[in-house]
Amino acid sequence: MTVASASGEPRRLRADAARNRQALMDAAQRLFVSRGLSVTLDDIAAEAGVNVATAYRNFANKRELAQAFLQSITDEAISIAESAAAVEDPWQGLTDFFTRTLRLMAENRGMHDVVTATYTADWMQHLEDRVNPALAALLGRARKAGLVRPGLEPADLGVLLQMLATVTDIETPDVEALVKRYLTLVLDGLRLADKKLPGPAPSSAAVHAAVAESGGAQRASRTRRPRA
Repeated sequence: MTVASASGEPRRLRADAARNRQALMDAAQRLFVSRGLSVTLDDIAAEAGVNVATAYRNFANKRELAQAFLQSITDEAISIAESAAAVEDPWQGLTDFFTRTLRLMAENRGMHDVVTATYTADWMQHLEDRVNPALAALLGRARKAGLVRPGLEPADLGVLLQMLATVTDIETPDVEALVKRYLTLVLDGLRLADKKLPGPAPSSAAVHAAVAESGGAQRASRTRRPRA
């Protein structure tokens, strides 16, 4: 005989509901990593092996499922920047920052979507606000040691990351080797040189506006259906 709760609802059903909710959360994490933040709640339900109605009973929308995931990858990116800033050799710190962040983007499609604002510009702004202090300290040490071009700003590093993010989109049997190729070109461009960088670094507002527009176009292309 099934034991009923005070409300008359069988406890077994409550346990099933809890398992379904956890299955949805686990499925969301897997899909955010492998496919990015463009997956739908319907996709997540299918991955979890539950019907769509169950998904919508547990979560009003995909954003509810995405919050914990977004916070976790943001924390990881912040940890990378802070660890890089703590490296004794500032050039090695810069190399570590780019290498580890690009590896994270290649392995975690959700992180790629945050950096390129494919999902939403809000989280990119949040990430930038948290990461820039560490990057500013790292660049200050690198300039003082005479290792990088004068005038290099944290905003420049952010733009370079977005540029390099496109490399992880290229179909290739060895993504890591391709990333290393272009990262080598970028790092060589950061080294101290006789030529001064032309013009100022872009403002955060200008960068955000550009990536937001680009991200919106990408989202629209994914949802646009061919005409009959």
